[in-house]
Amino acid sequence: MRIALALAVVLLGGCGGGDGGGGEAAETTVHEVDVVVTVWPNGLGGDEASWVLQCDPLGGDHPDGEAACATFAALNDPFGKVKPVPRCNEIPGATPEVARIRGTFRGRQVTEMFDRSNGCVFERWDRLGPVFPTGF
Repeated sequence: MRIALALAVVLLGGCGGGDGGGGEAAETTVHEVDVVVTVWPNGLGGDEASWVLQCDPLGGDHPDGEAACATFAALNDPFGKVKPVPRCNEIPGATPEVARIRGTFRGRQVTEMFDRSNGCVFERWDRLGPVFPTGF
């Protein structure tokens, strides 16, 4: 009984009349896209850089948020798998870049990894090109 009474006192204590600042409570902006983009230009063992990307409305610190948001808006499922081209393992030009997108995308939680390790995965990375900044 004492535990229930103590819990009730704690809960009721938090039901005061406002935020103490005399003003309106701060509004929370809901973004259609609210993700953290992390890029490892030399592979997972190397340096990394991260940016917040928010779309609809635009926000965050992504270096080219407008282009990245336009890319997301143009794709129905930017995280879907792509059909590899024939003999994709033989396509030259593999690079060590790795990227992760983590956060909320159109109301669902996402955590997706991308890389450019071989020709089988180039298209998946390339279709999101502006989302992964380069030259940092």
